[in-house]
Amino acid sequence: LKLLLLELSRLHNLPRWHTQLLQKLWQNLPSTAMGNQQAVEKQGTPGQQSPKGFGYDAQAISNTPVANNKIQLAVSPIGGMPGAQAYHSSVIVNGEEFSFSDGGITAARGTDSHDAMARQANSASTQVQINTQVFEMGMSAYTGSQLKASLERHFLPGTYDLLKKNCNTFSDCALFYLLKKRIDSRYRQLESLGARNPQLISQLSGNNYQPNPKVQDFDLEKLIQDIDPDKVWAMKGEATGGTVADSREAMRAARLARLGGGSSSAAGTSTTAGTADVASTAPAAGAA
Repeated sequence: LKLLLLELSRLHNLPRWHTQLLQKLWQNLPSTAMGNQQAVEKQGTPGQQSPKGFGYDAQAISNTPVANNKIQLAVSPIGGMPGAQAYHSSVIVNGEEFSFSDGGITAARGTDSHDAMARQANSASTQVQINTQVFEMGMSAYTGSQLKASLERHFLPGTYDLLKKNCNTFSDCALFYLLKKRIDSRYRQLESLGARNPQLISQLSGNNYQPNPKVQDFDLEKLIQDIDPDKVWAMKGEATGGTVADSREAMRAARLARLGGGSSSAAGTSTTAGTADVASTAPAAGAA
């Protein structure tokens, strides 16, 4: 650019003041170019997104939660009978286990609740072998603390029931809250059998099983709907009263009646310019 300006000055025999002006421009060219370069760096190259988030652009922060929480399902067979295997299950969020028992929701590390059952089975010299399997279920936008806070009031201490509200019930709800997934039905075989024939379960347990009266009205499917973090409330419209005007004259008459200035016989009376075309005969709260 300097060479171009010099050549223009020489070819066109510019006056002295033009030459002085060009000299000033030459002196300012480096700083101007540097300023332009800084502006380019600040704006970024085409297609390059500027940094967003805290400290940059608060309004640019997305409201969409990021699914960065690892979800696993831990399952252990704990006995049962042919056609109705019993299982203990829990849900693990980022290595933290959440399980349900008569003491409510318990948080631990790894597969602690399953390990405790294995130690108990070994000490009792039973034939039950606790072989825990851990399944990868996916990534969730919700954390373990959010899970516990959302489900804790639904799984309070003392509300455990062997058939109607047990650890698998909790795992089912937890998976739905975290991933919109449900637990495999094979892990709830004993519960399904017990729901169809509770007397059989009572006999097989030596009459040791007694239904928990606190969960008599427990409804799993209703709870699943209630805990959905992304649900859209479906509410019926409520009528506000009044009647529907079927003509312009009827609307005018309704407005006059509402203001106490006329009746249906005044349907042909003109109204003030700009009055809305929709009216209701229902009296308005606070009307004069």
